[in-house]
Amino acid sequence: MKRRIFTKALISSIGLSAIGDKSLLANTRQIISSGNNWSAKGLKIGISHQSPEELHERHFNYLKQMGVEYLEIRIPSEQSSLKNIIDIRNKVENAGLKVFEIMLADKYNFKESALGLSGKDEEIVFFQNFLKNLGKAGIDTTTYAWQTGGIWETGKTVRRNSRSRLFQFELAQQEPNLYNKEYAEEELWENYEYFMKRVLPVAEDSGVRLQLHPNDPPVTHLGIPRIFSSTKAFRKAMEISNHSPYSGILFCTGTFGEMYGPAGKGEDLVEAIHEFGSKGHIFQVHFRNVSSCLPNFHETFPDEGYLNMYNVMKALGEVNFNGMVVPDHIPIIENSEAGPKTGEAYIFGYIKALVQAVETELGRQKK
Repeated sequence: MKRRIFTKALISSIGLSAIGDKSLLANTRQIISSGNNWSAKGLKIGISHQSPEELHERHFNYLKQMGVEYLEIRIPSEQSSLKNIIDIRNKVENAGLKVFEIMLADKYNFKESALGLSGKDEEIVFFQNFLKNLGKAGIDTTTYAWQTGGIWETGKTVRRNSRSRLFQFELAQQEPNLYNKEYAEEELWENYEYFMKRVLPVAEDSGVRLQLHPNDPPVTHLGIPRIFSSTKAFRKAMEISNHSPYSGILFCTGTFGEMYGPAGKGEDLVEAIHEFGSKGHIFQVHFRNVSSCLPNFHETFPDEGYLNMYNVMKALGEVNFNGMVVPDHIPIIENSEAGPKTGEAYIFGYIKALVQAVETELGRQKK
């Protein structure tokens, strides 16, 4: 069996006991050295934030009508048994769809590990066992984040008669610190390395890719630095994992658009996609737009924010991205004849049109 990419560099320094269970190295399967090839035929349209309760015939019919092929499913940690994961996969596949990933709805932020709290090792062991269950069930991707307060907003605003999330920096800074200490960025980076040394080898053995979501918003939160708030930070994260094909990025265009960037005018998303996508580090894309970068922004429909979403999609095509693109943070349409899924359906159509336009420009569209 091939040596694990990440473990080869680290196992001698951390020892088997640091991984939490010596049996983790037994009966492992061959890894795919070139990375996951589930969608080698090209970019796929998907949907995220799906709960087990939504996995029924009428919803499946709607997804197929929208052209969806893959699903991201979020389950509570108490439902993360191998049997339940297999049941979910079978239900989706029997409906003619595919599972892109299953993630933990209530345990993907890793607060204990991020802050180095006393429960970090128990948190890691639970995640290790979840990864093993995913691998045994044939689910090869899951999401994690390194933030301690989830998605943060200061209010709502109305655009095109639709409600969307609003963030105002000065108002946010009036909130008190969450703890009686100030955390330094170096602490969170040290805790991240501790986490990855113990989690990534298990992911590699299990054949499960880990995709890291950026901090949203990408700014210090309640006295805690949000370290994944720049392209530079993700570059460092990929270096920490030795560019393992099982360590990658959930590239949220909205969050990357919120980032200050090196000149305070936002990150260059096209450049970031070329950098990370050319190395196979982008596994999934949350496709949304925002009004501006920090300090203040609100979320928009993809066709009205400050990001040029055609250029974003074209960059994905140029690096031969073969992952899943999904609508994200959909503005709430209300007080009209529109149904509850109208906004989502609108964005599905927008995404599919951009994909077709890019494929035509790049000479890949069927005549």
